[in-house]
Amino acid sequence: MTSPTNTPTAAVSTWIRVNALLFAAADRAYQDSTTDRAMHSTAVGTHGLALTAIALLPVELDAAIDAAIHEVRLEPTVDSMSAPELIRAAEAATRQVPIEQLPAGASAVIVDLCDLIRQTQP
Repeated sequence: MTSPTNTPTAAVSTWIRVNALLFAAADRAYQDSTTDRAMHSTAVGTHGLALTAIALLPVELDAAIDAAIHEVRLEPTVDSMSAPELIRAAEAATRQVPIEQLPAGASAVIVDLCDLIRQTQP
């Protein structure tokens, strides 16, 4: 029997990136809500979705995942993206690996993510 590794798989790494983009989108929406009240709903919805998504990560990888989340390096272009753009980027990131490889429950989060995208379209 082999011992389990505490290294995230490509699918887990992808899911961690999705989380990083969702948290960045929530942060941006909270910032924007100071001048655009409608963004507050986007911020709350995105933050809640990020919390749901992060809860799907495997418990046995907690230490590695915690470190990985803090080490996620998003592209410099993310700094200039709006909250809706970050939300769309998170959805696009989910397509980097087959859905069957993502954590159990990811499909429900992706459906909610697509709903959030529709809600943020002008």
